[in-house]
Amino acid sequence: MKRRLLFFLCWISASGWLGGQNLEQTLAFARAQYEAGNTLTALKTYQRVLFFGGNVHRDESQSQLATLHASLGEFDRAAFYYDLIYQSAGTDSLRYEALFHKTASLMLQQQPKKALLELLALPKNLPEPWQSRKRLYLGAAHFSIREFELARQDLLPLFGAEDSAQKAEFEKLFRHAERVARKSPKTARLLSMFFPGAGQFYAGDVKNGLNSLLLNGLLGYWFVATGINYSFIDAGATVTPWLFRYYGGGIRKAGEILEAKQEERLKKTFQKVLQTIEVER
Repeated sequence: MKRRLLFFLCWISASGWLGGQNLEQTLAFARAQYEAGNTLTALKTYQRVLFFGGNVHRDESQSQLATLHASLGEFDRAAFYYDLIYQSAGTDSLRYEALFHKTASLMLQQQPKKALLELLALPKNLPEPWQSRKRLYLGAAHFSIREFELARQDLLPLFGAEDSAQKAEFEKLFRHAERVARKSPKTARLLSMFFPGAGQFYAGDVKNGLNSLLLNGLLGYWFVATGINYSFIDAGATVTPWLFRYYGGGIRKAGEILEAKQEERLKKTFQKVLQTIEVER
């Protein structure tokens, strides 16, 4: 037993010595893999550097790991490493940069409320350019949860006082966003319940509205024709399952189509908002 313990301790010591000897080589290999675009290999190698190196090359390893996870679409892992950077950063600039990257990762995960909590934890008056960046991120988060007035208040100070044309376009886009968001999926479903296809028309999807109208119309005609030619019991047995399937499906899809159309239109609107700000800046 003592011999095994002694062997284990010797192995640990040797591993630590070898790790120290090879740390710089491992880091160089990680950098080379990153430059070559070998994302997975670079990620695993930077993880080894961070694990065996302790605080040595910690900042570079955490930063690269966050970037690599983000490039793979693993935004939760990217946010984790940005959080580590924020906690260990030695300067305000590094902390702010890490927090904004973490906020962007949360937004990409469709978690704007969590992003808002991170942003609101920042000091109210930051030095530039951090203050403008904070306003931009707050505006994006508020717009994402459809708090348009708050988003407007966040973003409006990014304009210069002299550029009235860009401000006018900015205000026009926000009025359009409010109109888009005003439509209700519940209303779309109710409309399709009373008149098949009406909910899709309300959502702005003419093609699916016509399809729903024609399909339900044909099924209704089939029901009546079967009832006249045979019996309404036969019509109920043969046509009703199809009628309820497509009639009920049309009601459900009307709300889903409206929500999807709203998201698409609001994204395009916010892209235009960003363009007005970019032109100004």
